[in-house]
Amino acid sequence: MERCPDFHFTPKEIAEELMKDISFSENDDTLEPCKASGNFYDLIPFEKDWCEIDEGRDFFTYDFGDKLFTKVITNPPYQTNHKDAKDRKNILMDFIFRCLQVCSDEVWLLLNSKMLNSLTPIRLGKMEDMGFSMTFLRVLNIKQWFGRYYWVCFKKNAKSIIKYTK
Repeated sequence: MERCPDFHFTPKEIAEELMKDISFSENDDTLEPCKASGNFYDLIPFEKDWCEIDEGRDFFTYDFGDKLFTKVITNPPYQTNHKDAKDRKNILMDFIFRCLQVCSDEVWLLLNSKMLNSLTPIRLGKMEDMGFSMTFLRVLNIKQWFGRYYWVCFKKNAKSIIKYTK
């Protein structure tokens, strides 16, 4: 499969800044499920693992066994990375829900405005049914990209910072 030319990898300086928002402990075991250039992965301290479809580790099919990661950190894909646009499919919500399934504590995601708008009340309710609530939101501009971006954390068994009507 040839990679989609529209993919944007997180600039190193942005990854460095965003990682300052995360508190790590020596007991953390962190997953970067969409490693790409490695700009988040390289900054993760302590125990860590990764997936990257272009390197033969598809996040949707990779077998982690019964393992749960304490943290999942990524700039998730909005769609599959087929070069031909007609072959691309929206996978964002499936990707986010998969992140929640393999995590026991915090999921950190860098989302664009389309992705943020995909977090409907019904989907947020499903996340809460899984025990996760949005507990952090940072709004930022990334000069290399267009539009606003959002660094969000979904934490297990925590109070949400947002209210919504189902």
